[in-house]
Parts: sequence; C-alpha cells; structure tokens
Amino acid sequence: MSVNRQFSKTEISKILSKASEIQAQKDLYGSQEGLSTQELIELAKEVGIDKNSLLEAIERHQEPVQEKEFNWLTGTSKLLESHTFTGEITDNTWEEIVREIRKVTAGIGHVSKVGSAFEWEQRRRELGYKHISLTPENGKTTVQMVSHWSRIKVMATAFPILGTLILFILFSKSLGYEPNVGVLLPFAGLFGFGISRVILKSYFNKQKNQLKQIFQSIGKKLGKSTVSEPQISLENGFEELKDDTDSKTRIRE
Repeated sequence: MSVNRQFSKTEISKILSKASEIQAQKDLYGSQEGLSTQELIELAKEVGIDKNSLLEAIERHQEPVQEKEFNWLTGTSKLLESHTFTGEITDNTWEEIVREIRKVTAGIGHVSKVGSAFEWEQRRRELGYKHISLTPENGKTTVQMVSHWSRIKVMATAFPILGTLILFILFSKSLGYEPNVGVLLPFAGLFGFGISRVILKSYFNKQKNQLKQIFQSIGKKLGKSTVSEPQISLENGFEELKDDTDSKTRIRE
C-alpha cells in the first residue's frame, strides 16, 4: 500500500469510522478471537448487566431462528414452542393441566412422566401428533409443545390438485377442447395447488390458536409467565422475542 496515496473526504470518513470500530473491539476484547462465558459475564458486569440476564441472553442467542409465518410455498406443517413459567409444576397441577389440554384439543392423549418431566402425547394416524412436555427446575417450569400434521399436508396438497385436474379434463372434453387439454393442464394444476395452500393455511391458523390457548391455560395453572404472551415458532423458524423483562419464549424445529 502506497503511503503517499491521497484519500477523498468520503473515504477519510469511512476509514476513520472503521478504525474507530476496530479500536473499540480491541479495547473490548483485546487480541482474542472470542470470549468464554465467564469472561463475557465479567464484561457484562462492567457495563451494568447482571449475570442472570446475560445467561438468559446467551440461551436465547443459541436458539435456532425460525420462520414467523405460514410458508405458502412449502406449506408449513409443524409448530414448535418453548415457554417458561415461574413456579414448579406438581402432580395436582399436572392433573388440572391435562384436563385443560384435553378440553382445548378435544381429544385424549397418553400421559407419562420421564424423570422430572411431565409428558402428554396425542397421536392420530390420519392427522399427525401433538406432544407437550413440562419440566420443573429451580422454581420454574419450562413447557415445550410440538404439533405436526405432515399427513394432512400430503392429503391437502394432493387431493385439490388431482381433483382440479380431473374436473378440468372432464369440462374440456364436454366443450370439445380435448386436443388442447395438455397445454392447459399446468394452469389447472397451479390452481389446485393454490387451493391446497388455502386449506393448509386455515389448518395452520387453527393449530396456532390452539397452541396459544394451551399455553394460556397452563400459565393460569402455574402462575406468572416469563413471557408477555405465547410466542409461536414454525418448522423452519421463531417469532420475535418481545421486549419484556418478564418474557422468554423459544421455538425450534
């Protein structure tokens, strides 16, 4: 690099800004490529951030990023949410929660206990499955729920497309357009695909609302939640965290 090179005012501004950023990083991190958890805790302490808040931020940072809305192209067929409440679940509370879950889902599921975690699972061969897990720890209860309906996705995609194609062929034959049917079939298939996605979107909204009702019911039984409202995550992605000191929501694939 030539030491006699001339820089424009715009270049000077950008270079000095970048140099300031580099210097700030050096002052903050030194020559290290990164920081350990303990070093990060000490660094946060210097700027007034307590240890628990930092650890929670680290936990959230490590969570996978999920889609936030229904995917019209792929047809979302899975919802996953993790939600933490204050207060530990007990056997008596669990019985009440199971009744609420059955009321919302209008179905009976298999109840079990794995270690300290309370499990509820509902499998319907033609529809899919739902699984809810409540794990008490350190005065809190982490609730995770997954709802999956891949079979419905297959049926909701295949039947409208096939039905539209068949109806289109029959209609074309009745009008005497049979020689041109092959050219127009892709458009009929596309129309059927659109219908399938409308059906899946409606079912997705139903499952999303059901998920929200379940978490609200659980929250009433366990006590104050660490999130301001349930947050829904999708199969490829989590809804944005609310800016609330009493909130924490997680979602994963």
